Formats: sequence, C-alpha cells, structure tokens
Amino acid sequence: MGELAEAFSPDSNVPPLTGDLAGTVLVLHYQDGAATEYRFLSASRVAFTSSGPVAAAVPEGECGYFAVSPRPGIYLVDMVTSGAPPTAVSLVLDRDRGIATRLTAVLPQSPDCGESPAARAARGDELTSVSAEFASAAIGAPFTAATPRHETTSELVGRRVEYTYSPTERYEHIYLNDRFYTWHCLSGSEKGLADTDRCHYLKLDDELYLFVWREKIIPTLGLVIADFKAMRTMGKIFGHGSAGPADFLVGARARLENVTIHGEAVGP
Repeated sequence: MGELAEAFSPDSNVPPLTGDLAGTVLVLHYQDGAATEYRFLSASRVAFTSSGPVAAAVPEGECGYFAVSPRPGIYLVDMVTSGAPPTAVSLVLDRDRGIATRLTAVLPQSPDCGESPAARAARGDELTSVSAEFASAAIGAPFTAATPRHETTSELVGRRVEYTYSPTERYEHIYLNDRFYTWHCLSGSEKGLADTDRCHYLKLDDELYLFVWREKIIPTLGLVIADFKAMRTMGKIFGHGSAGPADFLVGARARLENVTIHGEAVGP
C-alpha cells in the first residue's frame, strides 16, 4: 500500500480538503437506535461519543480525519480509529437532506489474509477478507420510517470508465453487475494487472454515486464518490502499510468509454 500511495501522489488529481466542518457538532441517529455525536475540533481532528448498539465497540474517542466535498452540502468524512483489527469509518453527509451513510471497513489483522480465495469459496464465504458494513442515519433528528436514505443502485452497471489519477496512473473500471466490477491498470505502477472484485453502489444524487470495492488478493478497501456530471472522483484507499494501516486520499478525472446494455438471450 505504501508503494501505491507514493505512485498516486506526484501531481495527482486528489481534490482539495475542506475545513467547512471545523467547529461544528453533528449527531447521527441510526436506524438501529444507536447515535454518535461528532465534534469537529478542527479541520483535521474529530472527537466522537456513541450510545446504543454501536457504543459497545468504541463508545468514545478522538482521531484525525479528512473531509472533501464533491458537491455543495455533501461531504465525505474519513477517519481511522485506533486499536485492532485495523478499522476505518467513512461518513457521507448530506446536510441539505439531513441524512448520512456510515461505512465501517475492517481489515484482517495481517497483510497476508491467511488463506486463499479458493479456500474461502469452498467454505461458502466471500472471496475477500475485508469486511464492509453500511448504516443509514438521520442528522440531528431521530431516524424514522419516513427518513430518506442513500439507496443501492444499478445505474453504473454496464458503464466502462477510464480514470486518470495522475500523469502516470491510469485505470479503467467495468461495472459488471450489482456485486462485481473489473479493474484494469492501463498505465502506472500496476500496468497490465487486472482483477474482478466485490463492490457496492449507492446513489447520492443525480449522477452522483458512492462506489466501494473490496479486493481479495491484497486486503484493500477503496471508496470513491463518482460525479458523472463533473466527470471526477474523490475518495480513499485503505489497506495495510509498512508501519500500520494506510489510508490515503485519491481523486481522478473520469472519461466514459462506453456503455453495454445486456438484453435477453436470443436463440438461434
């Protein structure tokens, strides 16, 4: 992960960080009755206090964070909590609609996931050892049956998109179906490599999506907000580094290559 972060960093297309949240307090009320208060102490430090089911693991704490804003009123907040196993929490805040989505990502304890994807498949488990848990929340009000949420979507399925992260790093994604996508490195540190991995899609707004992927060979989770009006992405990659968890900001310019629409099979 350290080498990948270095490859992505020179003259990269990462978005500017925002300090909009500094000095604010947001309380997220989740569907299961849990609640977390986030106190943004500065543009880079946040304190949190939780109650309800989520509090059993980490009831309170303080850590660093970064925040970016893909569109006015919408923020991606990302933080890595202390302790083991390595855990990252990402929040998508839609302050205009008063809703949020939390993603909790957990890496295996070791960079070596410990067993092959074939062994995991034989047991009936997912091929990746990286876990991802999504939760919907209301901001500053109880979560009710009428609270909207960021829904899963299939609107990306069939798109083939080229992403330029820096002058040297260029990838393409092919969104195959509701569960899997294929990535292919066109140029850069992983040139010629490709794989098909587990993924998740949520719709945030018109042509604005949260896309999350979980790799199986090297335990890694990636998360980006893809804006197909501005044709850009912003997000992060989370994995094991040489000195502990690595969680680094990424961004890319996007170019739609084509769209495949699958119809019903036609007989001879």
